[in-house]
Amino acid sequence: MAEVYLAAPFFDPAQIERLDQVLAALHANESVTAIFSPRDDTNKAGLTPNSPGWQRQVFGEDIQGLHRSTVLVAILDYVGENPDPGTAFEIGYAYAHHMPIVALQLGEMKMNLMLAGSITCFVNDLAELKSLDLDHVLVRPYVGPVF
Repeated sequence: MAEVYLAAPFFDPAQIERLDQVLAALHANESVTAIFSPRDDTNKAGLTPNSPGWQRQVFGEDIQGLHRSTVLVAILDYVGENPDPGTAFEIGYAYAHHMPIVALQLGEMKMNLMLAGSITCFVNDLAELKSLDLDHVLVRPYVGPVF
């Protein structure tokens, strides 16, 4: 069964709403046994955001979450043409550790070439996340414009 690391920005209301929608779809997916979401599963110690201790704690918790996961699901809806740097890092880390990467992009925009090349399965329909077998990820690369 799949243990998901959910990489996504959550800095504005639209990103938070999209993250919540993806979480709901993943919770409905029968192939998913666990979900690690940096927004929800870090800083359990309640450290002051942006303090040096918080930075070390959250970074460490994110890396542990990546190591415990079997698949990375990334939301790649950009602000302008700028991918979220944290999500890009998590994708690169997962790729380097041979983890399947499912990328969801709901908007129509160019994708960064390096991110496009690292994707195992590209999804542009939120509903598909409910039934996609994340324990045996389908190979379906991104095909579209890049920059």
